[in-house]
Amino acid sequence: MLTLVLLVPLLLLSNALAQVDTISEIQKTISVLVQRMNTAESSLKESQENLVKALQRVAVTESKLQQAETKLVQANVKRVQLESELKAGLNDMKNVGTKNSASITGLTQNLSSLQGKQTRHIAFSVGRSTSLTGNSDNTVITYDKIWLNDGNGFNKFNSYFVAPLSGVYMFTYNNLHHKGKDSYVWLMLNGKRVQCISGYGTSSGWGMSGNVIQLKLQKGHSVWVTLQKGHFIFNNDNDGCPFSSFNGQLIYQT
Repeated sequence: MLTLVLLVPLLLLSNALAQVDTISEIQKTISVLVQRMNTAESSLKESQENLVKALQRVAVTESKLQQAETKLVQANVKRVQLESELKAGLNDMKNVGTKNSASITGLTQNLSSLQGKQTRHIAFSVGRSTSLTGNSDNTVITYDKIWLNDGNGFNKFNSYFVAPLSGVYMFTYNNLHHKGKDSYVWLMLNGKRVQCISGYGTSSGWGMSGNVIQLKLQKGHSVWVTLQKGHFIFNNDNDGCPFSSFNGQLIYQT
């Protein structure tokens, strides 16, 4: 009986000690859990702060993206405006180019016309050093002294003047009549008589005759001087001064 009385307190004490150990373990566990919770809360707080910062950065980025999109839209609007202005400018340039082309064509034509009508120095002056008699037929008076032939209108081989340009020309021609002989000279245009001079040298001396005329010629028209059949002109170049001469010049172009 005594043994049982002693055992009961011992069991109770053992149980109490066991519970104490269990409570200590629980307290330790709770302390660990509290530490872990504190650590977790600290980590959570840090994570929240990081999240807030990340959200702020996202907000800033979104704002920048919106600004960039706005600028892009504005840039597209400007691009469209520039394209429209460029197209309008190109059309204007085309129109101006067309007008300029027409103007250039007109100017070129006018220039060509002016160049075609540009006044050239056309003049000749020739003389004959020997006498001449119209024998079997009317005879072309040839001239062997060429003092001037600007424009090369005078042909030294046949003594014809061929108009290099269309225009109004002035011609003069003169001859010396031998005493006692007739001298009848024609100015010819393309084979037709247009003017003449005539004279008769007196028995005691000489006679000089000449004439002047203005003619409207087309390019290629020919003018020359002809001595009538049986008539005579006198020349003596011993003193270097021919009496017969034929002269012409372009007054203005047509």
